[in-house]
Amino acid sequence: MWKPFRQLMPKEHSGPSGGLEGRTIDVGNVKVHVREAIAEGGFSCVYLARDLTNPAKQYALKHVIVHDKESLDLVQKEITVMRALKGHPNVVTLVAHAILDMGRGREALLLMEFCERSLVSALDTRGTAGFYDEEQVALIFRDVCNAVFAMHCQTPPVAHRDLKAENVLLGADGAWKLCDFGSVSTNHKCFDKPEERGIEEDVIRKHTTPAYRAPEGTYTGGKLLVRK
Repeated sequence: MWKPFRQLMPKEHSGPSGGLEGRTIDVGNVKVHVREAIAEGGFSCVYLARDLTNPAKQYALKHVIVHDKESLDLVQKEITVMRALKGHPNVVTLVAHAILDMGRGREALLLMEFCERSLVSALDTRGTAGFYDEEQVALIFRDVCNAVFAMHCQTPPVAHRDLKAENVLLGADGAWKLCDFGSVSTNHKCFDKPEERGIEEDVIRKHTTPAYRAPEGTYTGGKLLVRK
């Protein structure tokens, strides 16, 4: 599911310190045993986890180091959006969550539905089978559009801001599901002042992937548009 992400992470990013492998922890009302890390970033790591009451049940556990107010706001927004979209067939389900006060800082735990494969890994393993046919492509596109439509129907509308093949996962039910809501935005504004544009440019660079960046995240007629 998450393994392709690891290949894309810069080498200097080492993920959060104090790994959770081998630990038994409570996330909300769910007790899980944490297994190996399956993806990592600068301040977060995703682990495979098993339900202690039902060992056959697997989850993806995202562990986030909350080092400042901005990162706290982002993880709270991620949780809020996933809760609002819970039950949608094309969105990875948030099962439980917790934000823990660790004294010197906070840590967030997001327990999610585990999907074994991403769209990237599915394409990589096709080998000589070649490309998907038009019908299969249309089905994948439909599932992604359904998830994006649900986000845009929220009040206020929510922009994912990091739509890419690595963030599209294949669920056990055969549906393609959107994941990674850590870059979502509800900011709908046209920035006219140079100083405002500069600040927003930095935000966009930080929370989007250049090769997949939406056109409204670039300059248009001298104005930076972030209407999603």
